[in-house]
Amino acid sequence: MNRYTARQRERGAVLLEFALILPLLVILLLTIVDLGLVIRDHQVLQNAAREAARFSSLKRNEIGPQNSGASVAVISQQAVAYCQAAGIMLQATDVTIDQGASIAVGGVMLSASRVTITHTRNLLIAGAPFLPVGQLQLRGEAVFRNLY
Repeated sequence: MNRYTARQRERGAVLLEFALILPLLVILLLTIVDLGLVIRDHQVLQNAAREAARFSSLKRNEIGPQNSGASVAVISQQAVAYCQAAGIMLQATDVTIDQGASIAVGGVMLSASRVTITHTRNLLIAGAPFLPVGQLQLRGEAVFRNLY
């Protein structure tokens, strides 16, 4: 057996090994990218909930008998606009506002506004390793003390 034939066999074995491992590496890479995007979307939802809760805690946005529908729509729009600026399409129905929540500050219970945002995100690879299949339910929540 000459040297040239042994090198060709070795090169063929390397190609075969690469062909076998390449799909696994691609799936791993896409899973890492998808996980990063999920974490980013969760952070955006948290920030949007915080902005809407802060806005809801202001006196002019108190939901009362005279302005209940308008205030709810305006507060929800704060969260929707924040998410849309970051590329997440939300509906106003994905935002829940509770101005009757309470928060403990220094052992005293105070009135607070709680904003919860839910969003269903499609994954890049359905059934990718380490991630749920197809879709993932994300949630952002924030509570701010009411200023009224």
